[in-house]
Amino acid sequence: MSDDQRALMELLLVSKPGAAHVVQHYMYFVSKSAAAEAASAIRKLGFVADVRLSAEGDKYLVLVQHVVVPTEENIAAARKVMEDHARVHRGEYDGWEARVER
Repeated sequence: MSDDQRALMELLLVSKPGAAHVVQHYMYFVSKSAAAEAASAIRKLGFVADVRLSAEGDKYLVLVQHVVVPTEENIAAARKVMEDHARVHRGEYDGWEARVER
C-alpha cells in the first residue's frame, strides 16, 4: 500500500466520503525564482499556489491548494502534476494533506 493510499484511508475514516475537500500540496525549491516559475505553471492548470520562505528559512515553499473529492485517482493525478513540476523546476515534492470535512 502506498503512502497516498494510507493517507487517504486515514482521511476517510474521519471525514465525509464523497465530499469535496481542500487538499494542500507541498513543494520546495532552493531559489525563489524556481519556486515562482513552478507556482506560475501550476496556477495555469487551475490550482492556487503561493510562494513563501520555508519554515527552516533555507528553501522556498510552494503551497498548492485545490478543492477535489479525495479519491485514489484524483490524488494520484495531482501527485503526478506536482512531481512533474517539481522535477522541471529543480525542486522536490513533499506530499499532501487535506482538511477534514464533516
